Amino acid sequence: MSNPFPIYESRCPIHGIINFNEKERRIIDHPFYQRLRHISQLGFASYVYTGATHSRLAHSLGVMHLAGQIYDHIAAVEDNWLSELFNGDDLAYFRQIIRFAALLHDVGHPPFSHSSESLLPDKKSLELPQEWYHTLSWKKQATHEDFSIAVIYALACEPTPLLSMEEAQDVCSLIDSNIRPSENFKQRCRLEKGNSKNIQPLLRHIISGEVDADRMDYLHRDSHYTGVNYGRFDIDHLVRSLSCIQTDDGIVLVLNHNALHAFEGFLMARLHMFLQVYLHKTLLPFDYYLKQALLDGEIDFEISGDLGNFLMARDDRMLSALYQAQEKKWASRIVFRKLAKRLFQFEHYHPPELKQTVLERLKENGIEALFLQSSPYLSMLSPEDKTPKTPLLLKNIVLGKSHYLPIQKVSLLLEQYLRTADVQYLYCEPADYQRACEVLIPDLLGTEFIGPTS
Repeated sequence: MSNPFPIYESRCPIHGIINFNEKERRIIDHPFYQRLRHISQLGFASYVYTGATHSRLAHSLGVMHLAGQIYDHIAAVEDNWLSELFNGDDLAYFRQIIRFAALLHDVGHPPFSHSSESLLPDKKSLELPQEWYHTLSWKKQATHEDFSIAVIYALACEPTPLLSMEEAQDVCSLIDSNIRPSENFKQRCRLEKGNSKNIQPLLRHIISGEVDADRMDYLHRDSHYTGVNYGRFDIDHLVRSLSCIQTDDGIVLVLNHNALHAFEGFLMARLHMFLQVYLHKTLLPFDYYLKQALLDGEIDFEISGDLGNFLMARDDRMLSALYQAQEKKWASRIVFRKLAKRLFQFEHYHPPELKQTVLERLKENGIEALFLQSSPYLSMLSPEDKTPKTPLLLKNIVLGKSHYLPIQKVSLLLEQYLRTADVQYLYCEPADYQRACEVLIPDLLGTEFIGPTS
């Protein structure tokens, strides 16, 4: 799998030196990719963690680096049988496709990343290659993945294409499971009915799965730039413990049993980063304020399906629009950091009716409350899921023979892990905080809802 292209390099505080070839360099230099310099990785996180100013561009380079490392490790470990299924040209093609997919998986992110994703237009406004899809619902709201697909397709449609149309389709098929691979990819896998030489499940898992390059990079990178240790895990041990196996559903990812604790450390790192950083009590209101500023027309900023418009949809332009509207209700709260005061956090052990009781009590007393909730998925697996989209098998050697089980049947941590990422915060205006406490304390003090107080 030698690379015929010249090698370039970029220095990274997380991974050291990141190498890339001429074809990758051309994509990196393209305006659509360079736009990611102006898209913050963590939205408004720098308003709390002052070092969290890193970009989606740096993250995407890191994902490409890790995806290549994971692929190279698996290919080396399993060379004895992978080389029997695929020739050298096939394996080199798969390697390049997975690096392209890693490089471009986030190219469709709007300003402030996830903070403004709810304001994206419908899919019908995008130029998407319908023939690539198994099914395509044009009436649904577009996601950043849809914009990534539109950008990748556009790169293949340029007068001097940066990707062939087959490469673009195969890259997109790793980003969106609703997109089928190209005929070229199918021929390389010699896919026939009942054939198990399909390497796509493995490649897709490396890009977006239970143990993927995306999560591995952003946990370490976000932990580094926010100055916290929650996202740390043994990344080297985890990568070295990966392999693959041929099943009836294709070639799937395998984790060695001796790395089970490294995997569970990876799970906990993601959970703790969500609870302590991504869903920080101060950050959720900023996302809400931005959404309201856009919905109420306070700022002159629109994200349309036109890629020329999207090219200019950057953090700096949105911030400029917010500053121009700094006298308005929602924009002023962002510009001048007029933060809502967290009044209460609903926990999993609170009864369901507590939220309604508290909200009604505040309303009766004329106190405006803001309830914000976020329930991100932390795992694509569960103990009950018999056929997950991205299967991860655990390999154990018993009496000299290899045995494989779905990891959700082995990890004792996984079931509990799936229950814990539901954050519900209640806020009020700072001027109302003391009165809100006085209103609520008689009902809650000394009860199991809030426990003893000092």
